[in-house]
Amino acid sequence: MIYIEKGQSNNICLTLTESTSITDPVFLFKFVWETAESVDPIYWIGTDTSAYTYRYNFFTLTEGTDVTFRIGQYRYEVYESETGSTPTDETGLTRIEEGRMIVNGTGTTIYD
Repeated sequence: MIYIEKGQSNNICLTLTESTSITDPVFLFKFVWETAESVDPIYWIGTDTSAYTYRYNFFTLTEGTDVTFRIGQYRYEVYESETGSTPTDETGLTRIEEGRMIVNGTGTTIYD
């Protein structure tokens, strides 16, 4: 599970490399807000800064700068793409991870 605090720099640690089929992939994250799944998903390309990618993948997401979330529960999916690409959605990509995410903090409420 990923936990995000609004307005802060958040660390995300996942084990993605074990599921990839591409050497040194670009990771595309897709976030779907579960309160209203009809709201467009949020996409973010995460830069892996782990020195030990064979053990874990480490990302830093600054909420409000990199992406802006509403408070609540999300479903996330991670896709792999070829190095040098900048995918804008998951079309034609391979999903390598899925899970849940919680966004907490003050500001935008689940009722907005």
